[in-house]
Amino acid sequence: MWNIDLTYITDFQSTFERLYQKRQDLQNSRPLPNIALNKIHESLSLEWTYNSNSIEGNSMSLRETQMVIQEGITIKGKSLREHFETHNHDKAIDYLYAIVDEHYKLRSIDILSIHGLVLRSIEDDFAGRLRNGGVRISGANFMPPNANKVSDYLDELIDFINTNPLDLNDIELATILHHKLVWIHPFFDGNGRTVRLSMNLLLMRCGFPPAIILKNDIKNTTKRSIRPTMGIIKN
Repeated sequence: MWNIDLTYITDFQSTFERLYQKRQDLQNSRPLPNIALNKIHESLSLEWTYNSNSIEGNSMSLRETQMVIQEGITIKGKSLREHFETHNHDKAIDYLYAIVDEHYKLRSIDILSIHGLVLRSIEDDFAGRLRNGGVRISGANFMPPNANKVSDYLDELIDFINTNPLDLNDIELATILHHKLVWIHPFFDGNGRTVRLSMNLLLMRCGFPPAIILKNDIKNTTKRSIRPTMGIIKN
């Protein structure tokens, strides 16, 4: 059922080649000193958490996000939910690093676990559980599928990713996972953060650093075409 419009490939071929060359350059520079790895991990996690939460309406600045994560400080004027969102996303990133390796295969339990971390102490009744009712996406030009079909669609998408019948590259697979998970919209809340985290499992397993979607770029990723999402990830 996952009919993918592959007309983008010609336009993006040079981009794929450039990104794979950058990955090779990164691999050639390894092993990096532990202190450098820790600094890179810390910086990426901070930027990732800040942007992903900002996309969903969290009002914390980058500096405030850093204070909450790294210094354990409570920010005056910010809601308890915003603090939980910050802590939870950071813990979800740790979960990704704990489970991913070069042999990783996408699993529904991992997507559910990521969602459970994202919504922990925020909406515990829904955390880690597929939706059982209808939803609407504000500003989107499509309606997510009926809740009764969500589980099957998710299983079919995971099978498509893992079997890769079209022999797509890692960047394409990550983009398709993002694009189709947004369409399935498997949860009542926390879909965006969960999708962006899950997408990076596919990139990280093959040696790419995480792709951080900036808050200013998200407006195009709910469109039907896969091109806008591909364009964001390539940067």
